[in-house]
Amino acid sequence: MKRIPAGFFDVDGTLCSTNIVQAYLDFRLQDASFVRRWAHLALMLTKLPYYVVLDSISRDRFCEVFYRKYARVGQSELERWAAGAAERFWNPRLFPAALQQLEEHRAQGHRIILISGGIESVVKPLAEVLGVDAMVGTEPEVEGTYLTGRMVNGALNGMKKAVAAKKLSDTLGVDLERSYAYGDSYADREFLECVGNPVAVNPDRRLKKLARSRGWPIHKWSHP
Repeated sequence: MKRIPAGFFDVDGTLCSTNIVQAYLDFRLQDASFVRRWAHLALMLTKLPYYVVLDSISRDRFCEVFYRKYARVGQSELERWAAGAAERFWNPRLFPAALQQLEEHRAQGHRIILISGGIESVVKPLAEVLGVDAMVGTEPEVEGTYLTGRMVNGALNGMKKAVAAKKLSDTLGVDLERSYAYGDSYADREFLECVGNPVAVNPDRRLKKLARSRGWPIHKWSHP
């Protein structure tokens, strides 16, 4: 089988102006009363500085700590949120330039693949509305019909993203050397390095420095 190129896209901060905190809040605030909405927001505001520092130290550790918030969340609750998430949460946050880039790959016959550190069921509505060839995200641990707040194999970050890209390339017949990968964080470096054409999108300071030293393209995608 002849292998074809793919466009591998990170989601948060790359395709969209989103992050896992925003997705969690959107889920938690659905149908919440005024009092409960403000209680959730107030609690999150007090925790934000801690999360920012933790993420700057270790993306894996940040995800491990933050995803504990999903403990005792019912799968049915998350599915109900996901049913309306594409239109309400994801679509308004998609970068127009990201959509254009995605369509350019599609026009060339490339596979379109999303690889995200977000919870798979949370990112799934975006994958469906974009009509991608494949999507992989962090798999939450489930006991009975409830999430435990733990992850089956840890968060899909760092080298795990690269491994996921390689596995999908074998499954879909993708030529990694001719493929493109788009990411915004230094934590994406192994993922970007696993293809022949890495692209830094809205890069953080360390990724921007790495991209410049390697001669990788740097794109600024934003909302109008």
